[in-house]
Amino acid sequence: MKDLYCAVDLGGTKINIGIMTKEGEVLDNIKIPTEVEKGPANSINNIKNTIYELLERLNLNKNDLNGIGIGSPGPIDSEKGIIVESGNLKGWKDVKLVEKLSEEFKGINIKLQNDGNAAALGEYLFGFGKGCKNFIYITVSTGVGGGAIIDSKLQVGASSNGFEAGHMIINLDGRKCNCGNDGCFEAYASGTAIEKIACERIVNEESIISDLAQGGKVKAQYVFEAAKRGDKLALEIVENEGYYLGVGIFNIIAMYNPEKISIGGGVSNCLEMFYDKMMDTINSMSLNSSTQICKVKKAQRDDCGLVGAGALAFYDI
Repeated sequence: MKDLYCAVDLGGTKINIGIMTKEGEVLDNIKIPTEVEKGPANSINNIKNTIYELLERLNLNKNDLNGIGIGSPGPIDSEKGIIVESGNLKGWKDVKLVEKLSEEFKGINIKLQNDGNAAALGEYLFGFGKGCKNFIYITVSTGVGGGAIIDSKLQVGASSNGFEAGHMIINLDGRKCNCGNDGCFEAYASGTAIEKIACERIVNEESIISDLAQGGKVKAQYVFEAAKRGDKLALEIVENEGYYLGVGIFNIIAMYNPEKISIGGGVSNCLEMFYDKMMDTINSMSLNSSTQICKVKKAQRDDCGLVGAGALAFYDI
């Protein structure tokens, strides 16, 4: 039998749990609601039950698992296996996740890591980053996050909360970020930023974005749909997305000098709409020796968060 690992990709709204091989093949997976409002004990119990359900579906038992890896929103303490606190997991504070799971899965190696780092590891080992030594993964969704692999080593930082790329300041007098600072990268380039900017602009400017929203919440997908239909305002917002994403990526290239960067997350599904603007922005800045060798593409693994979480159980950090 191949070496098998359980992967747990813990998010604010859903938890993706799978059984995978060391080669990144997901044999089976189940997505369950996080139910944050019911507290961590409820979610942990649901994780345990789902792992057993997967094992039963695959005709396995828990002793067939070589390890369990968990990617979680931060901040976390990976050495102690604790979720310290998280904006995406309201009310979860100092949750001893690894300890609680170890009570059920005795003798099985369990590792906890920041979800951005886990996703970067998954895309590095099994996606676009495979085979290179210096790689960056950026996720552009509700926020902006990711991880870095430099000289074939995952860069987790002093407290496993490194590479908070979304909170680089790219405009000191800029838009307010959810973190409280002004001018953060994710305040301009995230899906949430697209939505907020669109909401502000449609108050005084004509756009079919309003029609698509039908009086409800403006979503980034409506902005992209409007742009596809030639809507002037939507096209401008999408072009700005390419510009600001390019600014942030240029800063990352300047810091890390990677061979490859992959972009994942929900906004990346429309990457072709702003890719040229993003690349023009990156290439218009200095440091040609770094930008010219760096390839930037959409992530190959949509499930890099899941397979990266599982890989934590065997990857030497």
